[in-house]
Amino acid sequence: METKETLLKKLKLAEQQEPVDAKYPTGIIIDTKGPQGNVFYLFGVANRLVQELALSAEEKAQFNQERDAQTSYKGHMDLMRKWFGIIFIGAEE
Repeated sequence: METKETLLKKLKLAEQQEPVDAKYPTGIIIDTKGPQGNVFYLFGVANRLVQELALSAEEKAQFNQERDAQTSYKGHMDLMRKWFGIIFIGAEE
């Protein structure tokens, strides 16, 4: 369980990092220090968003190509910021 102060700190960090040029801004915040920080969880979020946002076949192919080209955790985070405006907190703490 987190304290009010901890949650307010995380919210402030998220507000500072909010991307403004994402293709599909979702406003989703992921705390990388918790269980949501697992790369497989990130894959699941991305796959769900691709389906929920009803990306065109061309966009799906482009996203999948970019996703498959990533070789690092940071690369996957950057891709999710670019496409879905995901805000990651926890890594900078």
